[in-house]
Amino acid sequence: MTMPSSPQARILAIEDNTDTQVLLRYLLRSRYDIEIVPHVDDALDAAASNEYDLFLLDINLGEERTGIDLLHELRKLERYRDTPAVALTAYAMPGDKERLEQAGFTGYLSKPFTRKELHGVIEEMLNRERSTGE
Repeated sequence: MTMPSSPQARILAIEDNTDTQVLLRYLLRSRYDIEIVPHVDDALDAAASNEYDLFLLDINLGEERTGIDLLHELRKLERYRDTPAVALTAYAMPGDKERLEQAGFTGYLSKPFTRKELHGVIEEMLNRERSTGE
């Protein structure tokens, strides 16, 4: 099992489904400092007042704005221009991963996912960020 490169990496997850929120908290709380919010505006408020090392963004948030819209808003903030952002989505059709990467996501994880897959993509993104000199 790979040890986390930073046990206190701060992650902001945007997820509107309460079951998935509980799952994310359960899977991540022992390795990361995780904050979970349900809406785009909550995420923008959190991002403005805190520093995060990585974003986990649900794509279909059941609102007018999507996770893609949120990512574009976050990228307008200087400190988050290059912060890793993982798309958590039920969109798993051919081409969806590429479409989301073209929209600016640095990682992709389709639902349902395993603990190993979730930890793997997070560590890959954090290690990539560190190796590029942040």
